[in-house]
Amino acid sequence: MHRYSANYIYPINGVPIRNGIVVIDNSRKIVEIVDPKGNEKEYESMEFYNGVIVPGFVNAHCHLELSHLKGRLEKSDGIAGFVSQIRNLRGDSEGLIRSSITQAISTLELNGTVAVGDICNTADSFSFKQASNLHFHNFIELFGLLEDDAEARFVNAKLLLNETLPLQSTSSLAPHSPYSISDRLWGFISDELHKSDSIVSIHYGESLQEYSFLMNRTGLLAESFKALGISDGIALGITPFEVVKKYLPHASPTLFIHNTFVKRDEVRGIIKHFDKPYFVLCPTSNLFIEGCLPDIPMLMNEGACIAVGTDSLASSNTLSVFDQILIILEKFSALTFDDAIKWATLNGAEALGVESIYGSLEKGKSPGLNLITNFDFSLMKPTKMSRVRRLA
Repeated sequence: MHRYSANYIYPINGVPIRNGIVVIDNSRKIVEIVDPKGNEKEYESMEFYNGVIVPGFVNAHCHLELSHLKGRLEKSDGIAGFVSQIRNLRGDSEGLIRSSITQAISTLELNGTVAVGDICNTADSFSFKQASNLHFHNFIELFGLLEDDAEARFVNAKLLLNETLPLQSTSSLAPHSPYSISDRLWGFISDELHKSDSIVSIHYGESLQEYSFLMNRTGLLAESFKALGISDGIALGITPFEVVKKYLPHASPTLFIHNTFVKRDEVRGIIKHFDKPYFVLCPTSNLFIEGCLPDIPMLMNEGACIAVGTDSLASSNTLSVFDQILIILEKFSALTFDDAIKWATLNGAEALGVESIYGSLEKGKSPGLNLITNFDFSLMKPTKMSRVRRLA
């Protein structure tokens, strides 16, 4: 048995425990949570740390296969400029792509991550995930506005999905976004998703260009698609919410990624229509691509279930979920660490369907243990000097 203690432990499913103790066995499964209630005493094999102990982090949105693009993109004209740069830079060597993925997985582990929702357009990351101790849910992404190649794109995605079956992970199809899929391709995707209760992930409300393209074919995104000859495969005069309501199964757990520009009525519509919606925030990516963050207080006021992701190293300089928490707490000072840490752990675990193992410090779970140092106990918040150390 191993015992870990700190000034506070955050079980997530309950209030913080002062000088609490987490007891784990050799397989890293929690066998006991001890609340000393002021009666502290030394235990055999107990390690005490200055700081707070929290569960391992859940990164609900990542793109490992874009890791080779770290530091190579410039801030440009929102999502249209970002997508254009990605398109021009994706042809790197297989060796660089694979080594970057390996390094990214190691970085995730060092940053205290235990589970990841990863977007996949290729099989590049699969073998490395199999060798990792992290849990991965592979979201096999589909996009395409040309009606003629809709069936081929769907068939290819299904083949890629089948490649993940031997892996020690879970997988499902994932439509890229409301603005990047033709009505015909949506038909194939929707039929498939309605046959299962698999987890769905979709980029949503990431840019105002998304709204203007769908409504009236204006804006930089519309101009970019028109120049490529791929803008006519989707209905005109429709909102992102109308798209997801039409095509996505309401009963499936659904991760709405980014939400940078979602409005209150959209959030209410999503919460009313979908049984298990999760609003995933990727702050570093939002600031890089659009220069702003979602209206997090509004999301909270509407009762949104919030989770946290890092997005890719193409749009973020970090794969640390904790870094996302620091940004959120800095930009929205009224928020509490208690709220943010739940988003980064239990809510993310629930979104990926792994809450029976990860997300909270409970007997029988193996959630991983992270120590956060340089914690401000007067405010009960981390500071800019806070760091994460993985304990177990």
